[in-house]
Amino acid sequence: MKKILALLLLAPFAALAAKKGDWHTDFSTAMEKAEAENKLVMIEFHGSDWCPPCVKLNEEVLGADPFLQFAEEALVLVDADFPRKKQLSAEQREHNRKLGKRFGLQYFPTVVLLDTEGNVLEKLVGYPEGGLEGFLATLQPHRPVGAAEVESR
Repeated sequence: MKKILALLLLAPFAALAAKKGDWHTDFSTAMEKAEAENKLVMIEFHGSDWCPPCVKLNEEVLGADPFLQFAEEALVLVDADFPRKKQLSAEQREHNRKLGKRFGLQYFPTVVLLDTEGNVLEKLVGYPEGGLEGFLATLQPHRPVGAAEVESR
């Protein structure tokens, strides 16, 4: 009975922590997939359990259906999390640290959009001006040929 009660009490928080979409944690694998599928790579650098703008970005923008639709057609998503409470493996922490250094990470959240060669197309810092609509408007011009344009409404 105690286990069931604990699960019921924790369920809402587990749902908040779950990321929608197909997110990868290995950059090299994501780059290979992007090249094979003619997609862009989008890295989200964030602090999932301590950064309010990061949480807001995930809930209001990266978890929204229009973004998820765009991502499915045009992006390979990379999750570079820097949590304070949640434990990542030492290998994943080091991977994320090196990735942050490679792309000049200074603030959370930071989103980096890359082509299949690894060239930076956009680097967005903080919660995007205009929310979901502003974020999609920034990404749309970079969508690969054949990926449909997505409206935020």
